[in-house]
Amino acid sequence: MLTIQLGHPKINKVPAQEFKQVKDVFLKLFHRQEESLFMFWYDVPVRFRYHTDLHQCFDELLAMVWLIQKEKEGKTKVTLTNQILQVELKLYWKDDTLDIGAHCKAFEPLYNQYAEALNRKSMLTLSKNYFLKEWNTLLHQMMVSFKAGNIVIADGKERRKFELLEGVTQSIKGYGKLYVK
Repeated sequence: MLTIQLGHPKINKVPAQEFKQVKDVFLKLFHRQEESLFMFWYDVPVRFRYHTDLHQCFDELLAMVWLIQKEKEGKTKVTLTNQILQVELKLYWKDDTLDIGAHCKAFEPLYNQYAEALNRKSMLTLSKNYFLKEWNTLLHQMMVSFKAGNIVIADGKERRKFELLEGVTQSIKGYGKLYVK
């Protein structure tokens, strides 16, 4: 099973500010160590800090969710990183069935057992719709935070990512398991 548990990050009070890249917004908007989100892979938590880790993963997360919600059938690979792990996800889907193969690699020997625990159950099959709702919870939270922070993206290509984020959050109906009444 896969679930996403959000943190409740407070955003830095900044005047309307222009950024070149969407991912740079995370460094300015979110406090350095204040909040994290957790991706639970078969009940084992993997922590991602809003400030630093999501900064590194944003482009891949957005592309993954956009592609899966857009295409009826396909495959993609995503690499998510945090301060201790690299998590490689290989995703294959057709209609509403999504198969995920995961492989975790620790950056330091101290965390090898943690990576091995995550790798013990490396395959997961679930509803594509369920998966999209889990990630939509995070993407929606990002969208709300960006708007509250009066963020302006200068570069046209990067501004398109911001528009894509808004479009994806609007097209996925519903939110993750932990956030449904």
